[in-house]
Amino acid sequence: MPALFSPGVSYVLSTLAPKLVTTPAFILLLDQLQKSQAVFPPSLPPRIFIPAVPQWLLTPPALLIASLVGTLANLFGKALWQTLVQRYEMSKLNAVPVQVVKGKWPGNLDVLQKLLDSYDNDYAYQFLDDVTDEYGYLYCLRLLGEDIIVTMNPNDIKRVLATEFPIWEKGQAFQSPTSSVLGSGVFNSDGEMWKFHRNMARPFFSRERTTDFEIFKRHSDHALDLIKERCATGGAIDLQDIAGRLTMDSATEFLFGRSVNSMSSPLPLPGNPAEDMVDGENAFVRAFNAALDVCAFRLNAGEHWPLWEFKGDRTRSHMKVIYDYLDPIVDEAIRNRRKDGTEEADESTMLGHLVSEIDDRTFIRDELLNILLAGRDTTAHAITAIFYFLATEDKSILARLRQEVLDVVGPTDPQPTFEQVKEMKYLRAVINETLRLMPSVPANIRQAAKSSIWTGEDGTRYYIPKGVTVAWSTIGLHRRKELWGPDALEFDPDRWLDERNKKYYLANPFIFLPFHGGPRTCLGQQFALNEASFVVIRFLQAFDNIQFSPESYPDGALPPKEWKNGKLRKPVEKLHPTTHLTMFFKGGLWVRMRRDESQGIAATS
Repeated sequence: MPALFSPGVSYVLSTLAPKLVTTPAFILLLDQLQKSQAVFPPSLPPRIFIPAVPQWLLTPPALLIASLVGTLANLFGKALWQTLVQRYEMSKLNAVPVQVVKGKWPGNLDVLQKLLDSYDNDYAYQFLDDVTDEYGYLYCLRLLGEDIIVTMNPNDIKRVLATEFPIWEKGQAFQSPTSSVLGSGVFNSDGEMWKFHRNMARPFFSRERTTDFEIFKRHSDHALDLIKERCATGGAIDLQDIAGRLTMDSATEFLFGRSVNSMSSPLPLPGNPAEDMVDGENAFVRAFNAALDVCAFRLNAGEHWPLWEFKGDRTRSHMKVIYDYLDPIVDEAIRNRRKDGTEEADESTMLGHLVSEIDDRTFIRDELLNILLAGRDTTAHAITAIFYFLATEDKSILARLRQEVLDVVGPTDPQPTFEQVKEMKYLRAVINETLRLMPSVPANIRQAAKSSIWTGEDGTRYYIPKGVTVAWSTIGLHRRKELWGPDALEFDPDRWLDERNKKYYLANPFIFLPFHGGPRTCLGQQFALNEASFVVIRFLQAFDNIQFSPESYPDGALPPKEWKNGKLRKPVEKLHPTTHLTMFFKGGLWVRMRRDESQGIAATS
């Protein structure tokens, strides 16, 4: 539909309107045919008998009723036909359907409402976990006629990501809600287009580039200066805000060749949000975050998401800010690329690498935004969650990790090496345990390009029809006691170092998927792990104590009191984990950090 239409209007005109007008149009056409037939003389050869249409059926109220009845008949007829086809296919395959969650309202509107409410008010994807109490770890959410199969079984997820990879696509279920932000980039494309994007981007994520710690050093040093300045006054600081700015600055330098310098804006004070970012670079950051939030709501609403956007595309104003900032950078790089062999392209950045291969601004822009999402948001949450656990769990974990930092890197070395990072086994265990309990991407979806059979642990053959959307809860998978042991809900980095690692994870690696798996494994996985490791090392060189500061939060930001009687980790959680496309903590992570003066940490200015 033309851009002048809002998503809601476009959806009605392209999807609902044809169904609504079909029956009235047929009635009016029948009436015209009968009238035209009547004007011919009866001496002509016999004609098809066309009955006269009653005049009352031609009145506007009758046509409106006919429209509604015809639309419902179309929907029910289509659903009935689809059901019959699927039942026939199931019988041939000797399979059974996945059990459907039963709501109380037509179309499972009450289930959809609970799902959307949980997006804002509940623990991240707790709703999906709650359903498992009655339906197990594989079930179907039928929302307004759309089937979404939800699984937390590692074998099912392995099929989608690896063993049956060719028949699982991002599809319209993901692309439609996100295309206004991610375009046709690597995370939002399928088939040959995906292969083209992947092959274009992969060479840039070489070990040489992902282990170049100089970028990490510049921005982590800037963050340390800001933290030390605040801590010198005894004030609390929002580490989630710092992690988001730090990773945005390093990611944009890595990708664009210039940092957005988001750490140049004033830091938030306890009880208050960050000040508005109105200048070009920081406005880009805020717009990027807001656009992703819209995408997340759309994904939760399902295929009918346009019905929430009748007034206009909710991402449009945000994307204008993003394009106003990014387009001049891309255009300049295209103008300066190699010409007639006299000028070498600058391939030290992702932008330069892409420009050396292609000069399509839209393609390049989409690719940069896709990789920015993966390289910034996921790493920012990982860093934040690491310090959340260090601040709220047993203090011996912080002490042990800091001692490893001092033993391997020392108290003053401002730039740990890749070899030193590899040597730090406990650091990697802390990171893994953080990503297990608080994965940066807590859920994901794919769409089936053809029908298939999933075999359950009890041997049941489940029918997975073509076109269905499958969602998996990574956060639910990572917390299953059957997969991780009776202490699955506890934060314990030693599970990655003792016999439990071999018993659980090494026996079935698909129970741990913070970066997904198979051919679409995250391109920036090593970049993210290296940056998170570097930041943790530098912060722990400088600070020997991290105290959670609940008094710094505004009203309503901390978990509600009823969580104390909740399930899973709700009773022990000090913060409210929530999500857009990636996870974050509602209200941030406010802590007080004590500087270790005895170690003589090197200046970071």
